[in-house]
Amino acid sequence: MLTPFQKAMLALVAVGFVAVSIVIWEKGTAAPLAVAPDRARPAQVLSQNAPPPGIIATGEASVRAAPSEGYLAFAVQAGGAIGTDVAGQLQSRVERLLAKARALGVQDGDIILGPLQFQPQFTYDASKGQKVIAFNAYQQIAIECDEIDGMPALISELVKDDATSALSVRYAPSTEGPAYRLAREKAIASAHAQAEITAAAAGLKLGPAISVTDVRPQASPYAGPVPTGKFPIVGGPGFPPAEIDTYIRVQVQFAVEPLS
Repeated sequence: MLTPFQKAMLALVAVGFVAVSIVIWEKGTAAPLAVAPDRARPAQVLSQNAPPPGIIATGEASVRAAPSEGYLAFAVQAGGAIGTDVAGQLQSRVERLLAKARALGVQDGDIILGPLQFQPQFTYDASKGQKVIAFNAYQQIAIECDEIDGMPALISELVKDDATSALSVRYAPSTEGPAYRLAREKAIASAHAQAEITAAAAGLKLGPAISVTDVRPQASPYAGPVPTGKFPIVGGPGFPPAEIDTYIRVQVQFAVEPLS
């Protein structure tokens, strides 16, 4: 049995359907709606940024040669009790060391200044607890050396100054040297050989290279260890190293075409 409310709702729905039917019947004589002609769908447009079809291969090579570039990384330190102008002392020491480097021909564009660091020194009192009594200040500095022959004199001058608290030496091959170019040629040839194998297995003919991308930047694999003490031996058997590795890794995309 339907309740009076449900009966009323059914009546309203029925009236609505009748009203809609009358409106549709009355407008049946009106002009039919315009229907767009059936047109052929346009061809899908591929993104112009999409890479052309081909084979992507990775090649790598390493060539040993004498280093042609290097850099020195060292730290300058100053310290003092609370109330001492530690920052001013550090700045004075940094300027003194950089003046020595400039006197040996180092250009300002080859000097990289690292961030300042302040390290507090504490004491402990049983009644008052921990208390800062002094500060040590540090600044890291790197100097790029395009001419490796001048590095021994620069190292010798820096380590004479008691403001230098640590120093390390690194070497790198020049991106304009013959070892770098030879390593790149070998890496591309290695990628080409890998791509030829892939193309033959797929029944394709390998075409020319489309793009060449460095997988990672050139590495500087040699970091000379400190032989004795905290500074390297200047002019010793390991300075500079006889040879270092110039390592190149590339990703090459080659075009392909079907076998004729």
